Amino acid sequence: MSPATPTSAERTSAPNALAIQVFRHPQGCRGYLIGDPRSKEALALDVHADLVQEFASAVQSGGWKLRFVVDSHTHADHPSGSRELARLTSATRVAHELSQHQGVALHPADGEALPLGATRVLVRHAPGHTPDHLLLLAGGALFCGDTLLIGGVARTDFLGGDAGQLHDSLQRLLAELPDETIVYPGHDYAGRERSTIGAERTSNPWLRLPRAEFVRALAANPPPRPANMDSLLAMNRAGVELAPQLSAAEAVRHVAAGGAGSVLDVRTGAEVSSQRVPGSRWIPLDELAARLDEVRVVPAPRLLLCQSGNRAAMAQRLLSQHHLSGVQVIAGGIQAYAAAGGGLERSAGGAISLERQVRIAAGSLVLLGVLFGAFVNPLFLGVAGFVGAGLIFAGMTDWCGMGLLLAKAPWNRRGPSGGPCGGAAACAAGAPSACAASAPSACSAGAPSACAAGAPPEDSPRASR
Repeated sequence: MSPATPTSAERTSAPNALAIQVFRHPQGCRGYLIGDPRSKEALALDVHADLVQEFASAVQSGGWKLRFVVDSHTHADHPSGSRELARLTSATRVAHELSQHQGVALHPADGEALPLGATRVLVRHAPGHTPDHLLLLAGGALFCGDTLLIGGVARTDFLGGDAGQLHDSLQRLLAELPDETIVYPGHDYAGRERSTIGAERTSNPWLRLPRAEFVRALAANPPPRPANMDSLLAMNRAGVELAPQLSAAEAVRHVAAGGAGSVLDVRTGAEVSSQRVPGSRWIPLDELAARLDEVRVVPAPRLLLCQSGNRAAMAQRLLSQHHLSGVQVIAGGIQAYAAAGGGLERSAGGAISLERQVRIAAGSLVLLGVLFGAFVNPLFLGVAGFVGAGLIFAGMTDWCGMGLLLAKAPWNRRGPSGGPCGGAAACAAGAPSACAASAPSACSAGAPSACAAGAPPEDSPRASR
């Protein structure tokens, strides 16, 4: 097995040689390509929209016929790529009937099977995290979505979740499955790939709580509601595409609701040091292509920010070329954001904006060209003409070569010191996301989590470890 990169697909196998590829996203999400080696028929489970091309490439390179694309439940922490992958591969989309996802052709009932050649993938309904949650069982492996996590369980405080139902679903798994069953979770924030029912039975504190204590513990101090949830639900349920731009007023509301971590600032370090959106992330435009894994950590919808919107639009085009989804430009940039009432952190002595630097540099070159043309050599007038033509070109194409050169100047390279704006990696994949009740240390530190709850309170009764 090759070493994993944050978005790599790893090949592994279940006890009966069922072929499994694990797709790992920096946000902690897990997706799976599950195939029958003899028939070469496969299904894809919980496809993150950022990884659609990786799934499609794996299907093609492995010679698979993709029969099904399955969403284990309605995702509230990331955009689903099931619609796009099904379109690319002519596969059938699968989800529970309660999901109400548009375009889903197959809604299996509890106990039905999805055929992959001679392999039968058993579908089980497991309400709790959401009412529409499905589990898949095949070849001695359990693909449990967000119901059971390694050392944890799902949160149940939104989307119609029910802690009592989650407890019942988990206890049913423990009663029905042997200890050697391999557990493949829908999320893991510590880089782990799999566990077993036996390991979870003995080490997962949530599985040892009586029903009443389980419900009480899950209800205690739930993590914050994800600020991007409404947009993601619209994308995942109805297939609503994000508009290319988000108004500054909407961006202010998004940040006020706790979504500052979705703001990706692509200005120069000097500009960001001068003023920035508190809690935003910073990757300069000219470093974006080399730091795509850090961009993937940013939760969608990803809101691109620059001074006026031009560089953010360039960043949007670049990210689209690399198949990163859920990207919007904050219209008007940080100027419009501030005018709409958005709060900024400001520091004295920061560099002036790149746009102003371009105007100063262009004006200086034109003036020098005219002066040298008048008093030294008429050929210097060509400098003024060249700069003027460049400005016209920049206005027509939104591409400014002078601005890109100035962005590389030493005074523009110095970034902010400390804080989450120092780079996307500062809030990287280890932090719990939107679905889990695991990672006690992260949750006790107050890290937001959209799928997981924290560890059970210390006063909850549990078996000795």
